Amino acid sequence: MPLRLRMLALPTSGGPHGPAAQRGSIDRPLEFPDGTAEIRIGRRPDLELPLPDRALSAMHARLVRVEEGWQIEDLGSTNGTRLDGERLTPNAPRRLTPGAQITLGQVTFVFDGVVAAVLGAEGTATIARRLVGDLFAASPGSATPTLSIVSGVRMRPPLRLEVADRRYVIGRAETCDLQLVSEEVSREHAEIVRLWDQIVIGDLGSKNGVRVNDALLTEKRRLRDGDRVQIGPAHLRLSDPADRYLREFEGQTDAKDESDTETPSATEPLDPAVAPAVAAAAPALAAPAVLIQSPSGGGGGSRTAIIVAAAVLLIVGVVIVALAVGS
Repeated sequence: MPLRLRMLALPTSGGPHGPAAQRGSIDRPLEFPDGTAEIRIGRRPDLELPLPDRALSAMHARLVRVEEGWQIEDLGSTNGTRLDGERLTPNAPRRLTPGAQITLGQVTFVFDGVVAAVLGAEGTATIARRLVGDLFAASPGSATPTLSIVSGVRMRPPLRLEVADRRYVIGRAETCDLQLVSEEVSREHAEIVRLWDQIVIGDLGSKNGVRVNDALLTEKRRLRDGDRVQIGPAHLRLSDPADRYLREFEGQTDAKDESDTETPSATEPLDPAVAPAVAAAAPALAAPAVLIQSPSGGGGGSRTAIIVAAAVLLIVGVVIVALAVGS
């Protein structure tokens, strides 16, 4: 049976360590498959439970399966981990019991333990998006997506997409949520809807069409932070703080993948460009072993000479490899 955690909605008042009643009644179940032995939690995207909360350390805490159940351990995080309101001592595992509340930064999970699977349990990617939404919902003034006029028509205040699932209409008519005064713009030209996890734009059968990042819109499509929208002569730009935050978080994974390099092991084939250099240096690199294994018979001075010769040959081999790789 899977291990289940439930993420509680962030508080709207009372701070991150307020009572559960202040956190609302929204539980978001998160299940890990049977056989999971460790769940690392933190800001790093490659962890079993990555959380895009800047209050968390890169590697914040971990849950570990033991014979008697599960334990939680704070991994020396900056802001600490709380178990039922008590701050944990770093690197000192504590046993978890069903119903225990785990608080990391602004996030609180309820530990349900090993239970039967339930329908509707979310994956870690969905949890990350939900968390970003909750983080920004706790500070609504800075979180609202906006669509702003950049050029082409008379400037107006940005269209604030404050209400989820509401249909916002863009066009020439005065009744539109964002009015664009131009004969090239249809009365009701386009619509934009803010869903819980994305913003979608659609053409309402306009005469001159809608372009997103210079591509003609043929069906409804998602808008991302910074996308450019052209309606007639009007050039608009979307600002979505939550999407920008999440993309920066997800971008860490791509950067890590691109920068990661592994040293080939003895059983792995070498890169073709490096192999000839290593082959050329092989006799020199092997020579010290031969010298050390040869009979000494000459006392301490002979041993010193052998060691010096071995060191010189080793340095020569390293220089040959470096020159070959550099070229």
